[in-house]
Amino acid sequence: MSSEQFKKMQYGPLGKAVAAAMPHTEADAVGVYAATLSLWSSALAGKVFQPSGRPTVFWSALVGRSRVGRKGFALATARAILEPSIGGFLATRMRKGISSGPSLVTTLFEVEQESLTSEDGRDGRVMIAEGEWASVLKRANRDATYHDQLINAWDGESVVNTTKGKGGKREEQRIDVPLLGYHVHIQPGRWAPLVKPEFALGGAFNRIPHFLVTQSKSLPSHIKKPLDAVKETPGLTRAYRWAREKTREMELSPEAATLHDAYRREFDDRMASLPENVSCFIERGDENLLRIACLLVAAERKEVISAKAWKAAHAVIEYSMACTEKLINEAQQGTGRQMKTVEQIVREALHRYGGEATRTLILRSLGTRGNADSLSAAVERMPDVVMETRQGSAKGGPRPVYVRFTDAKREGEDGHQEQPEERPKLAVVPAQSERPVPTKRAAGTGTKRPAAKKAPAKKTSNGKEGTLKTSPTRQQKEATPTNPMADLL
Repeated sequence: MSSEQFKKMQYGPLGKAVAAAMPHTEADAVGVYAATLSLWSSALAGKVFQPSGRPTVFWSALVGRSRVGRKGFALATARAILEPSIGGFLATRMRKGISSGPSLVTTLFEVEQESLTSEDGRDGRVMIAEGEWASVLKRANRDATYHDQLINAWDGESVVNTTKGKGGKREEQRIDVPLLGYHVHIQPGRWAPLVKPEFALGGAFNRIPHFLVTQSKSLPSHIKKPLDAVKETPGLTRAYRWAREKTREMELSPEAATLHDAYRREFDDRMASLPENVSCFIERGDENLLRIACLLVAAERKEVISAKAWKAAHAVIEYSMACTEKLINEAQQGTGRQMKTVEQIVREALHRYGGEATRTLILRSLGTRGNADSLSAAVERMPDVVMETRQGSAKGGPRPVYVRFTDAKREGEDGHQEQPEERPKLAVVPAQSERPVPTKRAAGTGTKRPAAKKAPAKKTSNGKEGTLKTSPTRQQKEATPTNPMADLL
């Protein structure tokens, strides 16, 4: 499956170099491509920029089971592809095991300081490659600054660390333009516990596209060092020299610009419709797409991004986002919770409210998973649901907005007014004087006790016999209904 995806992504000298290396590796083709893009971007850091002037570093994470994923094979293959073309960069600038913000800044600072005495001058490029990202995250998640420093480095903003020098004097380590590459490996089972949502919401992981990888094939055992067969790509060697000569600021061709503008609009709608616990992992997809496109055309020694290059980069980032959503879904299922889309929540709410409800009620059902914009976008994608504004009250005020299924009946739709539901009638409790006198059974017998005798008639003041009128007792007053609706029923 991933080999088919790779064909959609393959472009230019980088794509050809990966395709040429695949017969000599057991790694996943997409994994090799992602690792190659990350190493290539690190080598070009500080020289190739997006049309906006932002950096083009592309970071990646390969997610696959131990041994089966062949993640290490993918990185080794990427190194075999690029090392002949980019000289000793990878041998001298690769680092690992960095798990705190201060150590990250210190590493960048020391590499930059060491370069000041070299013939080529200041060069702060660093490539972090973590074969066991889970171990790093275990420690990094306890550090308050690690993820923030990563975000700053990806954005091209300065990173700062303060240390104690000789005599206790505080010294500042400052990198104004960090040049950091980043490529990591992790197992799916360790991804959910360590790639924590609170850090994702802060933007720590949406800058690192994820790729699910698996073994592509098994090579014969008699081939001891299959990657020795991977040859130098002359086109990449020339492209590296071209890129390092001077600063290159890329631009989109008119066709690519049209594609990118349309994609950004669609991407914004998609992010608004997704639950926040999903969108926070992929909301930098549009910029990562542009970074990939810049790297692909730089390998051609060009400064204009063609529509074809843009489409290849689009295939890379869309596949990555699909992998990330799959990881999130599997993580949610593992905890017994099923992640729901905005559309699913809207449908459930409409069923609960009988087919239609006000927009306010639907938004309450969405909670933190959506807002008015994401609700409107979701309704647009649902053919059997509409959102409409009704006539307001005679006193003015805002007109109510309703969301409903298209087959839900409303007043006036079919030419007559809907009949209101029949209200249940209130039970009328008879007055005390109207209640029948109950008969009682004598204890231990089947015979009825005689009813109590009436009080003897007494003479009134006019000498006539009559029943003596007495005031009702307190219990009688409480038993007598006082609800005025009883007279109407």
